[in-house]
Amino acid sequence: MELKITDEAQAKLKPYFEDSNAVVLLDFDDGVGYRPEEAISCTLNQEFRLLIVRKDSDYHEYNAKLSTVLGDFYYKDYSKSFMDEKMTIAVNSYQQLTLKGKYRGQLTPALNVLDLRNEK
Repeated sequence: MELKITDEAQAKLKPYFEDSNAVVLLDFDDGVGYRPEEAISCTLNQEFRLLIVRKDSDYHEYNAKLSTVLGDFYYKDYSKSFMDEKMTIAVNSYQQLTLKGKYRGQLTPALNVLDLRNEK
């Protein structure tokens, strides 16, 4: 599996990867994983989001990783079935991050970034 990041998206994400105490999670928002108590999404929509957490956080459910030019994105191995073999994180005309697949098309039209590094 491959994850490319456009130059414009790299500029938005680079600060998270420059923090040596941060880990980036490509989270399939299914109510399982980091902070599931906040999973209130009751929808049939498939959606990914990026969670930025501290290295000392409990993110053991994210047991697989995608290596990119910026660094590693960790994800839950079973969420691979909702991904594409070739994916791209880009910036749309509204300056939002998006996640697209080469074969499946738009995976997440607005890839939200939640910075949780300051939370306990």
